Amino acid sequence: MKRSYLLIIALLFMFVLIGCSSAGENNADGTNSNTASPEAGEPVEGGTLNVAYGADPDTLDWMSTGASPTRDVAWHIFENVFALDKDYQVKPMVAEDYEVSDDQLVYTIKIREGVNFHDGTTVTAEDVIASIERWRKVSSVGTIASEYIESIKEIDALTVEITLNQVYSALMSDMAAPKSALMVIPKEVAEAAGEQLLTAEQLIGTGPYQFEDWSRGNEIVLTRFDDYTAREEEDWGGLTGKKTAYLDEIKFQIVKDPQVMINGLKTGIYDYAQSIPADLYEVIETEPEIDPVTYINGYSVTTPDKSEAPFDDLKVRQALNYALDNEVIAQSTYGNTEFYNMDGALFDPEQTELYSPEGTDDYLAHDTEKAKELLEASDYDGEPVKIMFSNDTETYKRISQVMKQQMEEVGFNVELVSYEWATYLEKWQDPANWDLVVVGWSTRFSPNELGMLIQDTPSSGWFNSERWDELLDAWGVASSSEERTDILTEMNQTVNDEIPFIKIANETKLDSKSEKIPVYDNWVGQRFWNTWKSE
Repeated sequence: MKRSYLLIIALLFMFVLIGCSSAGENNADGTNSNTASPEAGEPVEGGTLNVAYGADPDTLDWMSTGASPTRDVAWHIFENVFALDKDYQVKPMVAEDYEVSDDQLVYTIKIREGVNFHDGTTVTAEDVIASIERWRKVSSVGTIASEYIESIKEIDALTVEITLNQVYSALMSDMAAPKSALMVIPKEVAEAAGEQLLTAEQLIGTGPYQFEDWSRGNEIVLTRFDDYTAREEEDWGGLTGKKTAYLDEIKFQIVKDPQVMINGLKTGIYDYAQSIPADLYEVIETEPEIDPVTYINGYSVTTPDKSEAPFDDLKVRQALNYALDNEVIAQSTYGNTEFYNMDGALFDPEQTELYSPEGTDDYLAHDTEKAKELLEASDYDGEPVKIMFSNDTETYKRISQVMKQQMEEVGFNVELVSYEWATYLEKWQDPANWDLVVVGWSTRFSPNELGMLIQDTPSSGWFNSERWDELLDAWGVASSSEERTDILTEMNQTVNDEIPFIKIANETKLDSKSEKIPVYDNWVGQRFWNTWKSE
């Protein structure tokens, strides 16, 4: 099935970049855990949680973008029809339950009764249908699912029926995706917004916290939603199950200097700080009043522009792959081995249903002489190669600098260009501005969410591959774990062979929290329900 993507979807999806985001688990090895001090005691209601937040989101419209800075704020406000639990399994959230017909073409979804919106209304089938229809248009995940949807109709006030035009096994995981999410909003809001980003007045969801205020470049304020309709399942975790808002308000305060973050934690100005450079880990470890929070969250990459010379030539991309010593780049960038892992697969080993280590033979294929031979045999004419990165992120800067050294060793002429985050994203849209971008991509939960592989878009460097398109089609209809593993292996192999991007390393990020947060349950991003602040 031939896929086409609206440019605006591709551009918004590109914001899934992890460079100014955070997520993950509380152990350096990536395992999920609850952080709880022995003196945690009973939950405390009230108070303000001040979060030192590394990036000001472009939008809080979680449906329209996969950006982690958007996601990690917005999922306090909005909730999905279905959501992932702590083990990445699909569970109901706003939905009560669902059934699938024997021919796997009809999905009947029962909505929970009495789920309150922040505007005082309750969720009905009409709201869910309007939300799905908007998701089909504005979400990079929804546009894929939409190709398989024949119709959506209301059965009764709390029942929705989705009929497919062919079997699409990925529908449930798409509806539960935490990227470009199928969040439930009032029908009037969905229809009024259409394909435009939600305005501040339209940020109406069903979550445990509600939108209060946003001073651009300064802070985002959420307040407790007193009429929140909680689920009862205490052990589901992730983005579903029971959620309790203990805090009066959460202030996401934009702070870009990590040293300011740490000093603020020590003095009590901040209660939580995200995206701290790994080389400050030992500093945090020695401070008795603050705790490190480490978590796995995606990986760093460099993506070549394949729409024009020199990287439209596969030989030049192969030369680049052999020129780069990823292990040296990772060591120079992250330092402490607890904060990176060398793995060439598209998904993380913890994502057992999405992980295949096969098909990654050339991931660590560094060979300077082979790189020189390939470059000599290619059409590369010695013109400067522009490596573009965001100077808001130290990781990108370090990767770019080491890349430059290694590429020049084999004969590339390299120029580094950097911009602040917003300008960087703007420059990315025009291939005349760059030849290679250095960036990170946060944890994804489906091949449909791989922004660096959305075809014919800036985020993928204008990647175009019939082979990849066929694999996405196969993924959508795969019915067994064995089939999916084979497809995942072939996806790895396609990236290995066609080199749409070069993966550097899996990243373990670092946050820090005050000891005044006695209980904190990490997953794949900052979530401040089911936690409280003690004095």
